[in-house]
Amino acid sequence: MKLHLFLFLVLVSLFVKAQDTVKVMQYNLLNYGNTTSYCTTDNNNVDDKNGYIQKIIGFVLPDILAVEEIHGTTSVIDGLLDNVLNQDGRTYYQRAHITNYSNSDIVNMLYYDARKFTLYWEHAISTSLRDINIYTLYYNSPDLSTQHDTVFINFMVAHLKAGSSSSDKDKRADMTAALMDYLDQEDMTGNNLALGDFNLYSSSEEAFQNLVNYTDESLRFYDPVNQLGTWHNNSDFAAYHTQSTHTDDDDCHASGGLDDRFDFILISNEVKNNLFKVKYVQGSYEAVAQDGNHFNGSLLDNPTNTSVPSTILSSLYDNSDHLPVTLKLRINQTPALSINTQTADFYFSVNNPVDETIKLSFGYHTKVLTVQLFSVLGKLLIQDEVEPYVFQKDITVSSLSQGVYFLKVSDGKMMKIKKLVVH
Repeated sequence: MKLHLFLFLVLVSLFVKAQDTVKVMQYNLLNYGNTTSYCTTDNNNVDDKNGYIQKIIGFVLPDILAVEEIHGTTSVIDGLLDNVLNQDGRTYYQRAHITNYSNSDIVNMLYYDARKFTLYWEHAISTSLRDINIYTLYYNSPDLSTQHDTVFINFMVAHLKAGSSSSDKDKRADMTAALMDYLDQEDMTGNNLALGDFNLYSSSEEAFQNLVNYTDESLRFYDPVNQLGTWHNNSDFAAYHTQSTHTDDDDCHASGGLDDRFDFILISNEVKNNLFKVKYVQGSYEAVAQDGNHFNGSLLDNPTNTSVPSTILSSLYDNSDHLPVTLKLRINQTPALSINTQTADFYFSVNNPVDETIKLSFGYHTKVLTVQLFSVLGKLLIQDEVEPYVFQKDITVSSLSQGVYFLKVSDGKMMKIKKLVVH
C-alpha cells in the first residue's frame, strides 16, 4: 500500500508544476538624480539616496520594481541599477529601456530579477506631462524550450499629475483615459497591473474611475485591498496612506504627514481570479512601514514604528516623501534555475492614427525586422530595418498625404500587417 502511494505521488509530481511567489514593488524615488530649485544636491543628494535605497531593496527584495521620479538619462538609470540594485551580492537585476516622448525631466522605469523574468515587449504612451509605460515580462520557466508554455505579465507604470485643482484632476483623467484607450485599441486583456504614483485624493475622481469602471469590463482594474473612498486626510485609510513621510518642510520632501494614498498597485480580473496562471496573494498588499499609527504624522513620530527595522524606517524617511507599495503574485510555473534566452514570435504595436511620426514598439526579437509602408494601391513608400534587440523605432511620415496606408513588418519568415491612418 505504501509503495503504491509512493509511486502515485511520484507520478503526480511529474505532471504538477510547482508554484513560485514573486514580489512586486512600486516606489516614487523623489527626484532621483534630478536636481531642481527645491530638490538640490544638499537636501536630496543622489549618493546619500543610493545608501538609503540599497538598504530598502535589501530588506524588501522585490522581483519586479517600478519607480517614478528618476532622471531620464542613461547614467542615472544605470546608476540605480549598478550602484544600488546589483549590490550586496545581487547581480541579477536588469532594466527596461528609457522612453521620454513627453519630454519630462523625470521618467518611469522598470527593473526586474532576470533569473525569473525576461523583458518581452515595451510601449510608451505620450501625454501632455509624462510617458505612461507598458512593460511585458514573461516568466523564465525551465521547460519553456520544450513545452513552449509560460506566463506573461503586463505592467502599466504611470506618474499622474500632482495637485488638487480642477485642472490637475482633468489632466490626471486625460492620462488614465489615454492608457485605457490604448488597452482597448490593442485588446490588451490578461495579467495586467497598473501601478505608480497616481496623486489621487478620492476613488470618485474621474482618473481612478477610468481605471476601475471602464466601459469594457474585461479591461477594468481592481484595488486588491478594496479600500475605496476619500483617502485624503481620512483616518479610516491610515493603514494605506503613502504620502508624506515628513511633517517638516525641507523644501524637497513634501510636508504634512501621512494623510494621502497616492501610490497604487491595481490588478486585472485575470490576476484577481487566477485565470491565466498568475494570482494575487490575498493579504500581501502593503505600504512598507505603514503601521496605521502615524496619521497626519511623520514616519518617525511617536509611537515608535516597529513594523520594519529602525535602519529601514530611517532610510524610507530620508529617501522620499512616499512609501513603497508591495504585493505578491503566485505563479504556477516552476522557477527557472538559470536565465534562458528564448526566441519568440515578434510582436509590435504602433500609434494609430499617425500625425507626423510612426512610433513602433517591438517585443523581444533576435532577428532583423523589415518595416515597409505601402499605399492602398500597393506602392512601396518607405522601407526601413530594425536591428535585433531594438525595441523602439520612429519613422517620419510628415511628407505623406492624409489617408489610409498599410504597415508591414517581417522577419523573413513571418509577416504582420496593420492598417494605419495618417492625419
